Amino acid sequence: MEIAGRDAWRPRPRPRPRLHPSCGLFTLVTLAALGGCANAGGEASPPFELSGVIEGFYGTPWSHEDRIDVLQFMGRVGLRAYFYAPKDDPYHRTRWRDPYPEAELERLRELVETAAQAGVEFWYAISPGLTMTYSSDGDYDALIGKIEQVSELGVAHFGLFVDDVPADLTQARDRQAFGTLAAAHVHLTNKLHADLKARGQTLALTPTTYSGAWGDRDYVAAVGEGVAQDIPIFWTGIDVASPTVTRAQADDWGNLLRRKPLLWDNYPVNDYARWRLFLGPFTGRAPDLARSVSGIIANPMNEAHASMIALATLADYARDPGAYDPQRSLTAALQTLYGPDAADLDPFIEVFGDYGWESNLFEPLYILGDTIDLAPIEGALDALESAVTTLEQKGAAGNQALAILSAELEPFVSKNRQRVESLRADRSYEADDHLLVYRKSLDRYTAPATTDAVMADGDLSEWSVGATEWLPLFEPAGGASGSRIAFRWDSNNLYVAFDIRTDRITVREGSQLGEGDHIALVIDADPTGARIGPDDLYILLPPPGGETDRPIVTSLRFEGFMAKWLADNRALTFTEFHLSSFGSAPSATMAPMAAGITYGTRRSDTGYTAEVALPHMGRERIHLSLTVTSTTGGKRVQSLARRNYPVNPVTFAEMKLVSRE
Repeated sequence: MEIAGRDAWRPRPRPRPRLHPSCGLFTLVTLAALGGCANAGGEASPPFELSGVIEGFYGTPWSHEDRIDVLQFMGRVGLRAYFYAPKDDPYHRTRWRDPYPEAELERLRELVETAAQAGVEFWYAISPGLTMTYSSDGDYDALIGKIEQVSELGVAHFGLFVDDVPADLTQARDRQAFGTLAAAHVHLTNKLHADLKARGQTLALTPTTYSGAWGDRDYVAAVGEGVAQDIPIFWTGIDVASPTVTRAQADDWGNLLRRKPLLWDNYPVNDYARWRLFLGPFTGRAPDLARSVSGIIANPMNEAHASMIALATLADYARDPGAYDPQRSLTAALQTLYGPDAADLDPFIEVFGDYGWESNLFEPLYILGDTIDLAPIEGALDALESAVTTLEQKGAAGNQALAILSAELEPFVSKNRQRVESLRADRSYEADDHLLVYRKSLDRYTAPATTDAVMADGDLSEWSVGATEWLPLFEPAGGASGSRIAFRWDSNNLYVAFDIRTDRITVREGSQLGEGDHIALVIDADPTGARIGPDDLYILLPPPGGETDRPIVTSLRFEGFMAKWLADNRALTFTEFHLSSFGSAPSATMAPMAAGITYGTRRSDTGYTAEVALPHMGRERIHLSLTVTSTTGGKRVQSLARRNYPVNPVTFAEMKLVSRE
């Protein structure tokens, strides 16, 4: 059956380039040889002293061939610094102590040589913060040993990255030696800097708080005051992925750091939304930004060649910010990279020419609402599939650049098509022509009233009395998990009983509770809200076997980028990083519930049992996310709601408190 509206979708033609009054339309190759143009007000805007690329994303790192191509591309367009920092290179992060094997070392050597030939500075970054004991001489010796191994390849520039690590000291000896995380990082950074400087080498730092959207500003100020002044310090802007970066924003952060920040620009990186590409030009960066930052370094996509489109516009902007015109730069970049066949990319530019802080056409497939309109989505997919066929044909005919690019683009078409098909086949949705409407009744439950006393001690014997309705928990892939829960309520509390099936229990203590086995509840204070906010309650319940069975009860301030990034993660667990970076005291509205929670657990032959009492404060309905996480053999998350996403309240279950007849 033809879907209504599909034929109506057509890619809009790109706007005609808007010429700057003092600069004509030219290719990037020509641009590289030209001097700066005056901005609209006639005042010259300085170029950036440092511009480049940081391979700093999560997920599959670039291939060796991709890195060679990117380094050569950087040399052609004038991006002069490359930071090697792929999060999922084990020798960069999780196995930072281990020397590179010979084969890996030879590949690094070739990258260093390629960078030198292209006129690009090669920076090697190491990220020890997940497991390093900062007061350990042995750990410091391992760090220096790794850097010495890389130095032998001809590398003279290094990065110390302590981003996305626990925001508090996790080792007792570090707490005794330094007291604060900032003091530990200042000590390590200055010690490493002194050793490198003695060898004529340089160091840059990525601190634990690197964004203006969250984290500890006291930490930032202490690091800025304590770290040697000639060490550049990265900052991502007002958010992790920042819609705008202005001089005022940079100056504010620079005042904390006591130096101009080095901008880590999280565009066009797409590791946080692997269903979309970012093919638009750099935008939202002030024409006079170079006066307030020490450089601009872009974090690209997992797709190296697709990233070159946006990165070419970055080179244009960094070279002459005052004359930069995003659309003109995009047109020039496409023409330079793909020649007369660039127009065949129009459907991809139309669909993926937006930004992470904007709503993409395919977003409703992942950040779920109650209704999904498939007409524009499937119309776009038809156009993209046709474009892929054309690109593959022209690639086979000799346009090698298009052949490589089309191989990177095609998965974003097929995966989104598969997502549409899986949603159409999902019986949780009711099809109404081109609309999919979620059957919200599937996630509506009732809790019966009880006059029997319930002790939240983990002993479920009282739940065997009467007609207890046990509800299954669901796996993300669908189907019941074997674990089950039940509900009751009285005049004060909503009671939840858990019968959790697991082969082995992994217990993590304190703020790291969420990194082991645990139960998590998110209580949505305002069911009409589209986002989770500081008025909502987060409850993390430990399994038996730990030093304490006290739950962690807090609120989390997910806003901006973080709220959007986490909203499509159905297996999300709230780790120490989330709790320390975004945690806050419950609001006055939710504090009575937080203060009244009681909880107990017991081991069982099949895993463990648990009970929690939640003060309902007179509410007749509770809107909640409920998940059980097991970590044996890999993380396994089970949920009450069939499509539970803990930061998307649209997907939460509704519990109605009903009286017995």
